Amino acid sequence: MPSVKQVACTMALAASVLSARTFAQNTPALTISPGKATMLVGETRTFRAVGRDGRIRHGVRWGISPQQAVTLTLDGDEAVVQAKQASSNVTLTAYADGDSADATVEIRSESTLPVGSQIWSVPPIPGCKSEKLIQAVPSANGPDLYDQEQCPRGTVIRALTADGRELWRRQITGAGGVLANEPVTKPPADTGQHLDLHRSSICDGISPGMTKDEVSKVANGRSLSVGKKQWQGDSWEFEEEGSRCAISFDEKSGAVVKKKKTIIID
Repeated sequence: MPSVKQVACTMALAASVLSARTFAQNTPALTISPGKATMLVGETRTFRAVGRDGRIRHGVRWGISPQQAVTLTLDGDEAVVQAKQASSNVTLTAYADGDSADATVEIRSESTLPVGSQIWSVPPIPGCKSEKLIQAVPSANGPDLYDQEQCPRGTVIRALTADGRELWRRQITGAGGVLANEPVTKPPADTGQHLDLHRSSICDGISPGMTKDEVSKVANGRSLSVGKKQWQGDSWEFEEEGSRCAISFDEKSGAVVKKKKTIIID
């Protein structure tokens, strides 16, 4: 017979899944981050296409117009745009599995941008309003900023890099301010207290195609070790507080081909 704690965890998890599904239904299947950017001639900026959870989409095709204004190259699944000439409205388009999204880029010819210029912005989530930006705890390949947004169904946190690329988004409270992943009898905690490394995983910083050396650097940045026996194998597993990350490598190339993040509920 399940304990009271197990029943509470099961009910809380079910509420969290329902909340996540509701949130996902109200968001576009594909967006580009940053969604708007201002660049100077000669500058380079990286853009990524993300899904409803804010995480990077793979197998993305990119287009740009007008083509003469920029040089477009690819870095894995991300688009790297180098500004060549001034233009007031460059459109960057991403295509993935039947979905598409646009980002706009303004290229200016000045040597510096005027004080107060908006360098980048992320696409708004429909119905949500940004409340504040919170500086993240420094971590290897982790977010630099958290954007806290108030949405009709609760509070949403978006993890961002310093150049405006979204890493993930998560609904942390349900309607009325009750934590979606906690029993309803527990008082809501301060948002800032939830934005720590325990809510992230090494998996968040690993992408397909990365080498073992690159994964090892990410692990070292999170004070995780790679044993000799593990190094020689085709799969690695890391366990942190609240999560476990399994990484599979290609036998021939040694590059990451698959990762799996598991949330551990005590």
